[in-house]
Amino acid sequence: MPEAIDYFNDDLLLTPDEKPKAARTPLLDRAVEVIERINIFVEENGTEPISEPGRGVRERMLANELSGLRASKADLEGLVSYDRHSLVFEKGSLADPLDDPLLSDGLGIFEVREELKPMARPDFVADRRACADFERFEPLMERIRKAVEEGARKPQAFRQERVELGEFFVLKGQLVYIADLRDEHRRNGKPDARLRVIFDNGTESNLLMSSLVRRLYEDKDARRIGTMDVGPLFEGARTGFVYVLRSRSDKPEARGLLKVGTTSGTVEDRIARAETQSTFLFAPVEILETYELKGHSAKEAEQRIHRALRSYHVALRVTGPDGRTFSATEWFKATPGLVEEAIDLALK
Repeated sequence: MPEAIDYFNDDLLLTPDEKPKAARTPLLDRAVEVIERINIFVEENGTEPISEPGRGVRERMLANELSGLRASKADLEGLVSYDRHSLVFEKGSLADPLDDPLLSDGLGIFEVREELKPMARPDFVADRRACADFERFEPLMERIRKAVEEGARKPQAFRQERVELGEFFVLKGQLVYIADLRDEHRRNGKPDARLRVIFDNGTESNLLMSSLVRRLYEDKDARRIGTMDVGPLFEGARTGFVYVLRSRSDKPEARGLLKVGTTSGTVEDRIARAETQSTFLFAPVEILETYELKGHSAKEAEQRIHRALRSYHVALRVTGPDGRTFSATEWFKATPGLVEEAIDLALK
């Protein structure tokens, strides 16, 4: 059958006063959804959303999104016709409403400032980068946002020492989701772990739990929204990788040991700073095998595999460059073939 022709988008048929319509990009589609939510808020309240102490969670979240649109308007020309209240494109008429230092840098939608002020640098610094698989998490965030707006979920003040897998929070006006939690340990006598945190502006970070908890306490308007059942999120989708590593440490106690773990990102990213992390014995590692992970969260898969390898587990203590001593987990005295059998058994 011949290809259909859309005569209404044929540039040759336009009148002199008409301009060709730009194709809708995924970024513009997202921006249209955002501006429509903001338009509704303005029409309901007679003012644009503002992020400041005492404002509601919904308003602060919308104010954060409005700031992102303003910062990225050079790439969103097709949004002009949807900007009914001239919130984004009317120059000089509206001041940026966001006072939060994390959110007021004028960065793009997919960029967030890493630090608020100078601070002591840890031995491993969390990355803030674009979330490559954000399309997996966006529907969850939309469900949470809608539930908050409709009153089905009531955000609560943050009062806890740790966060859990699947929890949602509002931090500095941004919705954040705990997508992965691993390498659990104690730091300064308190529970800690490495997280995969997804932000509603399309970025992610591998913060320490202790760092996120501290930031949540520092923001007096931070809120806990609760835990979402994440099961359907992973059904049939690739959720990460299982990795089998060999340490290249010259320490005698590391000889013959294999590290078995999981990551929701790439294995290469996970081991990129092996020399700076206690979990890798502060030494480079060699990748022996990787297995694509489907149908399980990375944390769930890791727990199953470690249970299957429990009899081969070796507890290690490692001293870091600063003289502090750490526990190193996920190391096993086993052959690659035996590990492969355990992985197959655990993930059946």
